[in-house]
Formats: sequence, structure tokens, C-alpha cells
Amino acid sequence: MIIQSINFNFLNYKTHEVKRCENRSIVSNPLIICPSLAVDTVTFTGVSNGGDILKKLCAYGVPDMYTGLRLLDPKVLEHMQIKGIFNQPMEKVVKIASYYEDTMMPINKEVFGILKKYSKKHPNLTLSETFKEIYPQHEKQLLRAQQKIFEEIIRLACDLPKDLYDEFSILMNITNKRLLNDPVVLPFSEREFLYKLRRIGDEMIFKNQKHEHAMHRLIAVANKIFHNEPKGSRAFGRNIKKKLEMQMQPEILKRNSTNLAEFKRIFEVSPLRNNEDIIRLLDNTSAKVHGFPSYANFERKSFIHELKKITRKLKNKNFAQEFTETSWRLPTSKDNVSAFIVKYSDQNNNKIGTNIMISGMASIDHLVAKKNGGANKLSNYGLSGSEINRQKTNIYFDEWVRKHPETRKNCQKQIDRLIELYKQGVFEKVSRKTKKIDKSYIEDFAKTIYEISPVENRIKLDISKLYE
Repeated sequence: MIIQSINFNFLNYKTHEVKRCENRSIVSNPLIICPSLAVDTVTFTGVSNGGDILKKLCAYGVPDMYTGLRLLDPKVLEHMQIKGIFNQPMEKVVKIASYYEDTMMPINKEVFGILKKYSKKHPNLTLSETFKEIYPQHEKQLLRAQQKIFEEIIRLACDLPKDLYDEFSILMNITNKRLLNDPVVLPFSEREFLYKLRRIGDEMIFKNQKHEHAMHRLIAVANKIFHNEPKGSRAFGRNIKKKLEMQMQPEILKRNSTNLAEFKRIFEVSPLRNNEDIIRLLDNTSAKVHGFPSYANFERKSFIHELKKITRKLKNKNFAQEFTETSWRLPTSKDNVSAFIVKYSDQNNNKIGTNIMISGMASIDHLVAKKNGGANKLSNYGLSGSEINRQKTNIYFDEWVRKHPETRKNCQKQIDRLIELYKQGVFEKVSRKTKKIDKSYIEDFAKTIYEISPVENRIKLDISKLYE
């Protein structure tokens, strides 16, 4: 069995080396990776009962309870967006953003450091122009980081049973085209469309609250329209041919076309009708519905998801887990500078600037996650950067502390600063008649942290200065 179209190039630097395993030809060499358009963001809707008051304290230099970094006041980022700071020449962007460099997560700070150096040579370039200038260099670096992991995945695939190997072959052929930015025919999936629309909504709602209602309405409309995917369509796995054959049946093609046209009609009269991300999603979806080739950039999460759909059928769960663990090692914009630059190289100035700074922006962290039964109340809130908040999601606090022991000292840093602000009268200053924050929050925070910390080594925060 041969995966014939896995002929990855590495900018013509190396010749291909073909490995043989059980009569299966798999190319083991570096890959050309295209930037992903996905943007991971955190939304803060649903936070109430004093959460907005707590975030106001971040204007006074509160450290992240997990990293100890100074938290970025959300109003600072909002102001920079409204004033168009990120659209100005690099020299001015760097000068203003430098005041908040100590709020940036390590990768973001490293990217910002590259921009600072580049701005000295090219002060009049914009952020997007700079990213396009440095893209080729970082694309090559990203290739080197990714190539070994793809090689390991391909080597593991040699031991797949024949039926699963066939599915893997199809996945890799599609992946090849996406990596090389070649047009590819992909089937339409209602679930995928709704997922991507929600992701666009998460980003848009977070960055522009005035469209929140319109976005919620559009998602509700989509859920109502796209709810009747034919039974059995998911059973084909990565067998694109069978999926397309089903999709091209006259009655199914007519239904999908009608549904998409209805959604477009509603979208075109909504306040979001000029949203570039939704327009791009609709264009790609239209191509999928009608079976036309389209350009679909490589997406790490999508690849991992599709690989899991194949390996979860394995009886040997340890072998399946090895695939998963290997694929998760593919670089991301959260842990690799080049991946960050490649990912955002085709974005506008505002998106680039926002994504550099947003990881350290203050967010309300549920100490006990909502999914784990945590309440929306002040005593269950802490302050953390949006990126750490996203990573933590529904992980139990004690599990997080065991993996990140520095959390102990950083929780103390946050509580020390909060005590200082309370004694300076800042708590009273940010409070309102209907919503107040006082020293009881500090006491509740210390108590909650103790209760949810590792039972074998509780975190006992020192709040003695509160009573001095």
C-alpha cells in the first residue's frame, strides 16, 4: 500500500528519503507548513457577582496568581485597539507596548523582542509588514521543529492494521495538500461549520462586546438551520470518496445548498455582514457543499482530532495513546516563536498586536472550575492572565499546583499585593453601591486556596499583614 502523494519538500534543501515498511512507502523528510488562521482566545461572558470589580484592581499592578507576571489591565488593550495604536509605524507601537512588556507570556515577550530589534532598522514598517518580512525565516525554523514529529507519526503508522492504515493514508494525503497550500476537495460537515463559527464568535465577542448579541443570534440561527446531518456520514471516517458520494446525492446536495443559502441571507443583513472571518468560512463551506477544491490551511488541532478518530479504533490503547502524545508535540504559537509568527503572518495589524499582548491580560479565574461545580461568586474568583486561564480550563487546582509548584509563591505574591491595595483604600475606590469588594475577599481567597490545594501539602497563604 502506497501513500503516493506524501512528497513533502523542504524548500528544495534536501532530496527525499523513502522508508519501506511492510510494502508501504512513506516519505520521511521535512515538510512545508502553512500558517493556520485559527486564533485561540478566551471569553469572559458569564462572570458576575463582583468579577468586574475584581478586574478593576488590575489597573494597580496585580500579579498573576499562577505566573507572578504583572497582569495587563483589559482597558489598556481596549484603549490601544480603539485608538488604532497597532496600525501605527513599528517604532511607535514598540514604544507604547514596551510599558507593558512585563505582562507578556514568555513566547509573546520573545516575539516582541524580535519586533523591537527589527523596528530599529525598519521603524516605519507596520506590524503586518514586519511579520511578512520575517515570515520566510521563521517558516524554515518551524519546518525543522515539525519535521521530526511528523516522521515519528509516519513511523508509528507502519504498525497500523490495514484498514486503519488506509484511513491514515487518506488523512496524510489531505494533510500534504494543506501543508503545501494546494487546493483540496473536502466534504461538508455541519458539526465542523458550527464549531468554527463558535470559535469566530468567541474571538469577536471578547474583542468587541457591542456585537455580542448579534453573534449569539447568528450562532442560534446556525444551530437551528444546520441540525440534520445524514445518519452514517461520520461512520466513513477519513474516506472522503464515500462522504462526497453521499453528499452529492441530489436530495442531500439540495438540502445543504438551501441551508447554506438561508444562513447567508440572514448573515448578509446582520451587523456582522462585513466580518472577514465569517465571510472566509462561508466561502470555504460553499466549496465543500458543492464538492469544489478549496484552499484549507494546515491546522494542528484539526490534524490531531482526525488522527484520534483513526487511532481510537485500535484495540491496543497504549499504542493509540502513543500517537496522541506524539501529535501533541507539534509546535504551537503558545510554545514556539516561529509558530506564532507563521500563524499570524497574514493577519492585520490589530490582530497581530492584540495577540502579542492578550496572553497576559487580566481575566477572572474560577478557582473551582464551573464544569467541576464551581460557583459564580467572588469567593471563587482569582486573577490570572487569559492564556493561563485558557490552559487551566477545568483542570483541578491541586492537579495544576502539582505540575506547576511555582503557583504557591505566586498566589502569595497576589495576596500580598491585594492586601497593600486594600490598606491603601483601593478596594473602596473601585467598589460601587451595588457591588463591593472588601477585606473579606482576601480572607475567602486564602481559605479557598487552602481547601483546594494538594491535600499532602496545603497552601497556607500568609494574610497576617491584613490585620496589622
